[in-house]
Amino acid sequence: MLVFGSVLGIAAYLLTTRVASSSLESVVETRVREVRSEVAGLSDGDTDLAATEVASPVAIQVIGSDGTVLAQSPGLPADARLCEPADGYLTVSRSAASLSGKVTICAAASLKPVERVQEGVVLALGIMLPVALVGVGMAVWIAVGRALGSVDDLRRQAEAMTSSGDGALVVQPTGDEVEQLGTTLNDLIGRLRAQTRTTRQFVADAGHELRNPLATLRVALEFDDGSADGPALALDELDRLEELVSDLLVLARTDAQEAPSPVDVDLTSVVRAAVNARAATRPEVTVSVDLCEATVVGDRRALRSAVENLLANAMRHAASRVRVRLSRAADSWLLAIDDDGLGLAESDCDRVFDRFVRLDESRVRDEGGSGLGLAIVAAVAGAHGGRAWAAPGPGGHFRLMLPAAAPVVLSE
Repeated sequence: MLVFGSVLGIAAYLLTTRVASSSLESVVETRVREVRSEVAGLSDGDTDLAATEVASPVAIQVIGSDGTVLAQSPGLPADARLCEPADGYLTVSRSAASLSGKVTICAAASLKPVERVQEGVVLALGIMLPVALVGVGMAVWIAVGRALGSVDDLRRQAEAMTSSGDGALVVQPTGDEVEQLGTTLNDLIGRLRAQTRTTRQFVADAGHELRNPLATLRVALEFDDGSADGPALALDELDRLEELVSDLLVLARTDAQEAPSPVDVDLTSVVRAAVNARAATRPEVTVSVDLCEATVVGDRRALRSAVENLLANAMRHAASRVRVRLSRAADSWLLAIDDDGLGLAESDCDRVFDRFVRLDESRVRDEGGSGLGLAIVAAVAGAHGGRAWAAPGPGGHFRLMLPAAAPVVLSE
């Protein structure tokens, strides 16, 4: 404000000085024109100018060609020389013709009116600029104080919050950026709390799932009677424990939003290998395969885990038939896996991708799995920019869509 006021003051000072000077110059030129018309009839012996009897701020002298004063404004000293520049005066010289020959009209006007204008501008600026500075300073102090007060209130509320609480920041409806900040913070707090609840639930569920095979393993080792069933049971539980830990690690990596390794992955070979591995688990189930050549960019290990979990789910619930299709859908690859099992109810199509969800609680855990397979499918799909979904029965219908990285080439 000080810089702005100073620049504005200098501009105002220069402008008013220029206007006042131009106004005084205009008055002097007007008076010179009036005298020029009088000089045309001026004869020898005339020493006074009639027009100057009226009070005028401009003094006039008419100088002959020989340097003598032919006429002048009343009241001027005899030795006055208006044609010579003088400090504090605006002087103008113009030539004119008279009855006595060529003459010079000299005019002079005091610069005091201009100086008074300048003094007035300086005085006004000297009063107005400090007042404006004080006023603006107070206004900024109040405005910034109110804004920072609202921010400080939000800070104190956030500081008093606990990780286990469900409250939100009280945001005053000010209609400004502070209100937007409070709303954004509330959204962030809501997301963090939801993530915290999910993490706690995940840890609790993971602990519960890990406790079961550990308990079975402990029983098998503590009550080993020397039969062959004890080591076999222990090995089965170790396999189950290893699979569960592997699934938890995959989900942990996706929760941490670790970007997949940017490499080209032959999705067709991944699907074919998964089919060959899973088909052996239930020889009585017929698996039909319809694949095209497809390439995606991502993490091969994570993609294989997702495909294997989809196939494992289909093989687990199929009655006698599983169908696997890989095709092009717009700019993506679509993996469709269908089985002739009971399928899902429409209300379960979204819930089935949640962690540790088992829709059929009546079956034993070894048959039902850990409840992480489809959650891994959804997490891997999201990490690769795709998505996974299910359709209601009869029969199981699961889809995995991934962005395409190469044009489709159908295989024979």
